[in-house]
Amino acid sequence: MSHHFDYPSDETLDISDAYCFAGAGDAHGPRTVFGMNTSPFGAPTWNATGYYELKIDTDGDYIEDITYRATFPIGSDGTQHVQVEQLTGAAARDRTATGMIITPPNAPIGQVVECQGGITLFAGERLDPFYNFIPYPVATTTALKDGTFPDFPAAGPASDSFANTGVRSLVLEVPVKITGREPVHFWATTAYFDKGHNTWIQVQRAGKPNMTTFFDFANGTAKIADYNGTAPTIDLVGRPAHPATDPATGIWGQVRDNIAAVVEAGGTYDQLPHAFPTPRAYGAWAADRLLPNVVKFIPGTVALWDPWCDIQNGKGIIEDIASNIIKMIVNQDFSSGLTPGPVLDYFPYLSTPPPPAS
Repeated sequence: MSHHFDYPSDETLDISDAYCFAGAGDAHGPRTVFGMNTSPFGAPTWNATGYYELKIDTDGDYIEDITYRATFPIGSDGTQHVQVEQLTGAAARDRTATGMIITPPNAPIGQVVECQGGITLFAGERLDPFYNFIPYPVATTTALKDGTFPDFPAAGPASDSFANTGVRSLVLEVPVKITGREPVHFWATTAYFDKGHNTWIQVQRAGKPNMTTFFDFANGTAKIADYNGTAPTIDLVGRPAHPATDPATGIWGQVRDNIAAVVEAGGTYDQLPHAFPTPRAYGAWAADRLLPNVVKFIPGTVALWDPWCDIQNGKGIIEDIASNIIKMIVNQDFSSGLTPGPVLDYFPYLSTPPPPAS
């Protein structure tokens, strides 16, 4: 659950989750799945004028080297299709640039599509694979805002708030000849063209779970759109030379200081296995693991995102990721007690769509 609380007015451009994990390898080597889920509250179509982008950094500088830009044009007969461009180098960072179209003409929505370069595509409705009990992140968000400690037992008992919820999923499975075998960084964005200002506006950015919903990034006020409109390179601006002691600014400083206030209120900052002498020192440790807000993954390996347990490798679709980021906030082991629903063991891996409403 990356973004379920910060949805924009245009729900079609709302990213609920981004994920990255190993697909089914072939004779040529491992394949990596990059995906995003959008429209968690049932937007009827994809945005025909927006951009849905999967961004990959292959050299470790948190700047995208490859962008897969999906658009959803509507034909003269009213049928909506999917088109994906592959942009590389400087073009990957330029929304006015054009790239190589890898999809066949009029590629259908809701079907698996074989694309150029050995890439496989799916864009269509799926059952939301991520599970969460909304009162737990609500309690966490309140604690971060107020500098208190969340009372999770009072919020329970837990049930899956997203059960039988549909999302629109954009999923690519990419061969190793494109990604390479070294670690990659991945994040997803959406954007629309602002005709009044003649420019593209980034609506949302998603990587690790809940980052825009847990933190008030702009000096303690909820200017989440400011964060969503930025790039990962901005995430460490404001980190001081002595992060455990010195004043900090920017997104990094806000994350550190919000977490520090929570663990101070709960008295958990000096608890094992991550014991620190001060709340600020624990907050700095946590901020360094949560930022930049990208998903790091080694192609061909098993994905698991649980930074409190010192594991950050991809982000699968059956992990209790909401619990795993809550651990980072409170410096305590935590689990929702929920279990994942069914998923497929073949592309596009996400379960089939939910049944239509009666």
